[in-house]
Amino acid sequence: MKGGCLQLEQPIQDAVSRIRFAPNSNNLLISSWDSCLRLYDVDSSLLRLQASSPAPLLDCCFHTHSVAFCAASDGCISRYDLDSETANAVGTHHDTATCVAYSEQTCQVVSGGLDKKIIAWDIRSAKAHTHMKIVDAEVESMSVSGFDLMVAIGTSVITYDLRNLERSVHLKELYPDVRIRCISSIPYSRGYAVGSVDGRVAFEILGSLNMNGSGYTFRCHPKSKDGRGHLVSVNDIVFNPLICGAFATGDNEGYVITWDAQSKRRLYELPKYPNSVASLSYNHNGQILAVASSYTYQEGNEMEEPPQIFIQETDGSNIGSSSARPLITTFLFLTITAAAVMSDEEHHFESKADAGASKTFPQQAGTIRKNGYIVIKNRPCKVVEVSTSKTGKHGHAKCHFVGIDIFNGKKLEDIVPSSHNCDVPHVTRTDYQLIDISEDGFVSLLTENGNTKDDLRLPTDENLLTQIKDGFAEGKDLVVTVMSSMGEEQICALKDIGPKN
Repeated sequence: MKGGCLQLEQPIQDAVSRIRFAPNSNNLLISSWDSCLRLYDVDSSLLRLQASSPAPLLDCCFHTHSVAFCAASDGCISRYDLDSETANAVGTHHDTATCVAYSEQTCQVVSGGLDKKIIAWDIRSAKAHTHMKIVDAEVESMSVSGFDLMVAIGTSVITYDLRNLERSVHLKELYPDVRIRCISSIPYSRGYAVGSVDGRVAFEILGSLNMNGSGYTFRCHPKSKDGRGHLVSVNDIVFNPLICGAFATGDNEGYVITWDAQSKRRLYELPKYPNSVASLSYNHNGQILAVASSYTYQEGNEMEEPPQIFIQETDGSNIGSSSARPLITTFLFLTITAAAVMSDEEHHFESKADAGASKTFPQQAGTIRKNGYIVIKNRPCKVVEVSTSKTGKHGHAKCHFVGIDIFNGKKLEDIVPSSHNCDVPHVTRTDYQLIDISEDGFVSLLTENGNTKDDLRLPTDENLLTQIKDGFAEGKDLVVTVMSSMGEEQICALKDIGPKN
């Protein structure tokens, strides 16, 4: 790949939130936290539009080559006429609007926000008809493909049919206790790819019968010099519109990596960008990849390097004649210049079974909620109280966390800037049938594969301890729940499944 940085006479003053190429041209739409929407003609190296907004813009998308939509921090969803440079409001959320998308099939503008609402506006009438769906948590990211609306909420992805938002058609929790950062629909299949805050990417292919899905997960993180895994948030995923199976990921440390979804392996890594990769976009023929190198409000420091937009031109000379066909059935390798680095020692795929081997994962402090988990003083805790101080210029409010150690019940507290990453523990719960209790207080448990687990003591909680001992003495069949986190395990619950046969 060869490319360079867009030259803007008036530099972007705050973080870039989204970049999007036009449907059939190389005009690039740029939304940013400096409350400006920009349209840049990449072919002519010319800024064609710079429109001001009353509030910071968090997302943007095209309707046609001359009309765009934006989502703003004041909750407003706006329509921009890029030719006349005029704007009008489509509707509003009751809190920050985080994402916006457009469906060609239903002629709807769809948005999500921190008010836990998904709203679809039918723009064919003068007064847009609205459909609203209230969800259980704040909407992090969304993607539209055909009639499918795929929404990332917390650790799950919910798929809706835009013709009827009342009921979801598919629900998948991809990473227990790990927040999803971004979602992108797969252009050549009914499904999606998501990126998480701990550096994983998951593919989910939706089936035609009962919407049962299938897919796989891999981790795409660079290794540090000591060879240990380094967890970095995946901020965006984009698919090449021309090459079936080719996609790129951008992460919070400034790396862009291209992948082959079909052979499940990494292809190339571009040189590290000066800032985090906030957003990516391929142009309509897949020959240009735009990269937004920008502060993302996940870092611990204030913005040091100004936001920049880089244009990477793919050298398609060795793709072959069949590359003219959109979404070919076999994957064709793109050749790029020596500036791109490929090293299988730095990145690797993992199976789903190995993906959660880390004891903790990073999560932005401002996104951790009550009843979630956090590591305080190297202990896994459940958050019982969280309060946030007033937001500063660059979003660095202070979060005060009160947590209860999930193993010993001790109360712990911590104060963290809202834009900093905290360690969050992986917490799992597994059920085992109780077989025996030894005299020295150890239990023998039956595992799924028929082996025994004999390394756990009885719980210290007096009520739970009494229930287990009494039930076992009465000859009942008992199932205990074992909670595991950060290398520790403890029996935390009991199920009485009746008398022994």
